[in-house]
Amino acid sequence: MDNRVFAVIIGIDQYKSGDIWNLEACVDDAKSMKRWLVNDLGVPKHQIAMLVDEKATKQNIESTLNTHLLNNSRIRKGDAILIYFAGHGSTLKAPRDWLLEKNLRCNVEVLCTYDHDTKGPDGRVAGISARAMHTFIHDLSKLKGNNVTLMLDACFTSPPPSSRDRSCIRWTATGKAVAEDLYRGQLPCPRLQKRNESFYNRHWTTHTVITACRPGATAFEGKEGGKLTSVFLETVRSVALHDTSFSDLLEEIKRRMGEGQSVYCSGVHPARLFNSIPFTQDHSYIPVQFHLQKGIRIELGSLHGIEKGGEFSIHGHNYVGSRNPVLASFTVQQVHPTWCVGKTKTSSLLPRHCWARVPRNPSSYRLIKAFRALLHSAALHKPLAASRSVSIVSISDIKNSTTKSELIETAEAILASKPLLAPLMK
Repeated sequence: MDNRVFAVIIGIDQYKSGDIWNLEACVDDAKSMKRWLVNDLGVPKHQIAMLVDEKATKQNIESTLNTHLLNNSRIRKGDAILIYFAGHGSTLKAPRDWLLEKNLRCNVEVLCTYDHDTKGPDGRVAGISARAMHTFIHDLSKLKGNNVTLMLDACFTSPPPSSRDRSCIRWTATGKAVAEDLYRGQLPCPRLQKRNESFYNRHWTTHTVITACRPGATAFEGKEGGKLTSVFLETVRSVALHDTSFSDLLEEIKRRMGEGQSVYCSGVHPARLFNSIPFTQDHSYIPVQFHLQKGIRIELGSLHGIEKGGEFSIHGHNYVGSRNPVLASFTVQQVHPTWCVGKTKTSSLLPRHCWARVPRNPSSYRLIKAFRALLHSAALHKPLAASRSVSIVSISDIKNSTTKSELIETAEAILASKPLLAPLMK
């Protein structure tokens, strides 16, 4: 099954303006988030767009949001979408026509793009405002559903004068861009609205927003990276994500972040992170059956390359991207063509439902993996006649099949018992 997660990841350390203090860990944070998506959740690389430093201009970010997400025909309604930003936040005074109540003046929160507060072809660049981002996500959710997560490792409040190390705080002042510059850009930013949108607004029904700190607080970075990003990645890798509620995940992140900085969430609260979309079943795990007399039985045998003395690891579930430690080690004692039995090396009680991980035997597994394509091709284009009798075929038959015709013959023979190969054909 395809992993239905799509992401735009942005990290900015080096800013174009000499008046903006450069950061040190935002690019590393962006790369770490991408590694987690690819290596832990199994998200294909082509479903992730990443922009860092000079590539993360306002024009490039807005163009990527449109092409990679909004106008991407590969994204189906309900797919999980992540927009991640690590960099400076800032605020500007709102234009006079920002609100319907023209006498009210307020501050507008913005994400600082690489070229924030520098001169562009049509005026100064004023980053991406909360209103522009939320208007974009509102349009996105109409087409793709509300399984959208906006994660911001930045803040929108200036640090107190007593702050000792200004360089560790992900906030910058905006000195040259003016209120009217907020309307410039590819993302729509409507005028004369009832409220001043904030990245902290709780009323959003179109997406989930995870911010690095509470309103009025500051976000820090250190040697490990941004406080939110480093703790988030530490947490998601230490819990069974497929079985952890979103609210419990947030509470654990808050606990690990401590009192100095606390994660803040607004908008939609899904039951699970990304509505459980990434946590698909991993077919390299086989259900375990328990027998009082025979011990543990697994529906894999000599036909699948299993040998006496071989070992499996036993796990608590079979989901991709969710922490799944080894509960026990299983040793094969008897091997049959389509199943095997054995015992574990521990006296500890195992859960009623658990799974064995298919062993990656260097010789037989590489052969099986290479042979899958032939099996699928034969299954689609060379169906067996119902009356044809087929003898049992083992891995050794495949190894000894040296010609193309012999391989096809062997494939057709194995297809007679292809339900037994299902775990390896997924």
